Amino acid sequence: MEIRLPPDEEDRLVALAERAGRSPTEVVQEALALLGARQALRHQNGHTPAQAAARIRELRKGTKLPDGETIKDLINYGRA
Repeated sequence: MEIRLPPDEEDRLVALAERAGRSPTEVVQEALALLGARQALRHQNGHTPAQAAARIRELRKGTKLPDGETIKDLINYGRA
């Protein structure tokens, strides 16, 4: 298979390969493997990073410190 890249992207690929001490083909193969692994993780847990962040924000709603407590109090809790 042949992939055509714009000249600036081809230059970037060659530079990345040189810095890594690999061939451009090896760099593309590794990039594809990493993309596949990332997509597999995304499908495994069923959430995109944006969905996970939205869920965390939703869970934090209504979370408050007890009256009269400060963050500093929580940090120092249990310290001698």
